Amino acid sequence: MGLRDAGDASQATLAMGRIARHPVWSRALGRPEVAARLVLPVIVSGAVEDRERVDGTAGLERLSITELVREARGAASAGLAGLLIFGASDRKDELALLASQRDHVVPRAVRAVKEAVPELAVVTDVCVCAYVSHGQCVLFGTGGADVAGTLERLAEIAQVHADAGADLLIPSGMLDGAAAAVRAGLGPEHDDLPIAAMAEIESSLDTTHRLAVGAVPISERAVPLLSADDQVAVGTRARRELEGGADAIVIRPGAPALDLVQVVASRTDRPVFAFHTADEHAAFAMSELIDGARAEREIVAASRRAGAAFVITYAARGIAEA
Repeated sequence: MGLRDAGDASQATLAMGRIARHPVWSRALGRPEVAARLVLPVIVSGAVEDRERVDGTAGLERLSITELVREARGAASAGLAGLLIFGASDRKDELALLASQRDHVVPRAVRAVKEAVPELAVVTDVCVCAYVSHGQCVLFGTGGADVAGTLERLAEIAQVHADAGADLLIPSGMLDGAAAAVRAGLGPEHDDLPIAAMAEIESSLDTTHRLAVGAVPISERAVPLLSADDQVAVGTRARRELEGGADAIVIRPGAPALDLVQVVASRTDRPVFAFHTADEHAAFAMSELIDGARAEREIVAASRRAGAAFVITYAARGIAEA
């Protein structure tokens, strides 16, 4: 299902698609409380025994699998929709081989959370940037960027996450056709598993995450992001990815793209996820001038009013427990 023309958007519904049919996501869609529409990002690392504070961030932590399961239990108790799991790795190579290994920390974490809290949705990030020595979201060959090779690797990573029990996959690297490649790679055994495509906006509010997952710093992106000033480009990407097999669109960062959330949400019956980044959270959490927690609740509410079915935010627990 692609984007509708704006004139056909008034009765957009979430009653279609794999997410609405999925047992975990459909239950979240049926609950009226705010917490049921929140997804908490978490970072898991095989090199951490307990919890490790990430220097230079507003309290971000890397978690062991044991601590991640504890976090998952707390998220479920708070009524959250789910967790978005990112993996942090010190091991880098040119092909992101670690990311597609079945004994890697991310699939092990997925299995552990689903065993402990099966009612909690588990979302995984499907990208190579944290696992390659150059830090880009695309692999390189002798002729430059190897898009076909990257899409193949993303499909392999997605298969591992799907087999581990993930409830939603997000190929987040902004490569055209990533959702279609992942869908084709999963095969019929995971036909019911939803895939969300990323629409990432160029912004100063999205730098801390790379530090937290241990991605190699980059000065210029090999895969360009979208301009917040170009609604047409955002709409075009959303349409292309939905028609290619995506079941939802993730728009990131959240606050600078509220109007874009509204545009996309009003033109499709597929869910939109608004992703409020770690930098957005830090701006509120570290403020001494305002009530940061209240302000963050307000911006999440604005995302919901704009049409976001779900909001990914580091403030999810605080908002749910307020």
